[in-house]
Amino acid sequence: MSYQHLSLAERHYIEMSRKKGVSRNQIAKDLGRSQSTISREILRNTGLRGYRHKQANRFTVDRHA
Repeated sequence: MSYQHLSLAERHYIEMSRKKGVSRNQIAKDLGRSQSTISREILRNTGLRGYRHKQANRFTVDRHA
């Protein structure tokens, strides 16, 4: 089983979908990802001002460094 990190474009889609009130389950279906992947992404990368795709990407890069 291979794992691919979420791309910046996918993170942007998550941000826009969350602002529209789309459920995590629907976001996962739209991106072809598991619901747990989306839940973990949002949980790990939400800052004080909510989930923002560029900030989420920066958090991820910092954790991997």
